[in-house]
Amino acid sequence: MTKILLILTYTVGFYLLVVLTTFFFQRSLLYLPSKEKIDVSYYSNTGLKEVEFTTSDGLILKSLFKKPSSKDRSTVLIFHGNAGHVGHRVDKFKHFIESGYGLLLVEYRGYGKNPGKPSENGIYKDGQAALNFLFKQNILAKEIIIYGESLGCGIATKLSTENSFVATILEAPYTSIADVAQNHYWYLPAKWLVLDKHDIIRIIEDIKSPLLIMHGEKDNIINITLGKKVFNAAPEPKQALYIPNAGHNNLFDFNLYEKIFRFLKKHLLT
Repeated sequence: MTKILLILTYTVGFYLLVVLTTFFFQRSLLYLPSKEKIDVSYYSNTGLKEVEFTTSDGLILKSLFKKPSSKDRSTVLIFHGNAGHVGHRVDKFKHFIESGYGLLLVEYRGYGKNPGKPSENGIYKDGQAALNFLFKQNILAKEIIIYGESLGCGIATKLSTENSFVATILEAPYTSIADVAQNHYWYLPAKWLVLDKHDIIRIIEDIKSPLLIMHGEKDNIINITLGKKVFNAAPEPKQALYIPNAGHNNLFDFNLYEKIFRFLKKHLLT
C-alpha cells in the first residue's frame, strides 16, 4: 500500500510539474519567431519596401509594403502565422502584387529583429499600428482586404469587427487558441491554462465585411472542424473553401488565387 501511494505521489507530482512548465513557457510554444533580419533578397524585384510604424506602446516595427498599382485596386493587409517572419511569406503572397494589389506584410513585435515580445495584446497593438499606417497613406478601410494566416486570423478578425473592410480572408482559422491547445495537449487542462486565447468564435458574428474562409481538410495543426465552426458562426455574406487534400501549410498548391479572385469579383470587390 505504501509503495502504491508513493507511485501515485510521484505520478501526480510529475503531472503537476508538466502542467506548471507548460503554463509558464506557453508563449514559447505558441510564438515561434525567426529573429533573422529580413534581408532585401527576400523581396527584391517585388516592389515591396521596408517601412516603419510605431505602436501605441512605443515600439518601432519594420514591415514590408507596396502601394497598389492603380487607384481602383485594394490593398491586402496580411497578418501571418506563428512561425518565421514576413520574408518567408513574400513568395506566397506576391501574386497579389502581380495582380495590381497593394500589400502590407505586417511583422509582429519580436519577429524579424523587431523589438518586444509577442503576446495577444501586443499583436493587437501591432495590427492597429499597421492599419493606422495604411490610413496615413490615404488608404481607407473600404479599400483594404484583411488577410489572416493561421495565428494571424485572430488579429484579422478582431480588426474586422471594428472596421468595414472590402473583405476578410481567413486561412486555417480556429475557434480559439485554447481549443487548438486542447486538441494538441489532450492530456492537460490546456484550455484553462492558455493566456493568449485569440478567441475568434466569440467575436466572429460581429465582423463587418464579406468573409472567405480557406481550410485544408488534412490540416493536422488546426483541425478543420474548428474552421467550420468559425464559418458557421459568421454572418453573411460568406464563403468557405475546404480543400480535400490540403494540409496546414500547402493550401496554395491548389490554385487558391483563382478562387480568391473569383470571390472578390463575385462581390464586386477589387
